[in-house]
Amino acid sequence: MPRTAYQYETSPRKYEPDYTPRKITKKKTEIKKVSKKINEKEKAARQKAKKAQEIKKQAKQIVIVALIFGMLLAVSYREISIMEMFNQKKDMETQLAAIEKENGQVEKNIKEVESRLEWNNIKQIATEQLGMQEKKATPVELDRTDNVETETTLIQEEKVSLIEKIIGAIISK
Repeated sequence: MPRTAYQYETSPRKYEPDYTPRKITKKKTEIKKVSKKINEKEKAARQKAKKAQEIKKQAKQIVIVALIFGMLLAVSYREISIMEMFNQKKDMETQLAAIEKENGQVEKNIKEVESRLEWNNIKQIATEQLGMQEKKATPVELDRTDNVETETTLIQEEKVSLIEKIIGAIISK
């Protein structure tokens, strides 16, 4: 019966191989073992290279994130310092306004006091009650001549360059 036909049940023919198995030599098994070892080494090397690339990629991502964080930190610090300066300016403006208001009130008080004072009454009280006297002015005569010298002498410097000085020194020798 041909081998291609379907075999029913558990016939011994069904389980017989069509070929005769060859004997495997030691060389072939050794070659397979060596090739397996080489394949394993190559796989390990590929895995190491892959891990190294992943580590580099992760490090690059970490550096980018750190740089972005640093830039955001710098921008926020700058904004905070600007806000502080703006607040200081506002505080100074309110202090200036308070001082100007106080100055205006002081000036108003001074003008009120000055308007109440009558200098003639003060002079009269000083002379009558305190016995003060008005000092008489003594005239001082000064010569009308001007004591400033009008004669001017201009000193003109000769502007001689360094090269001309060197040439003059050489010629005079």
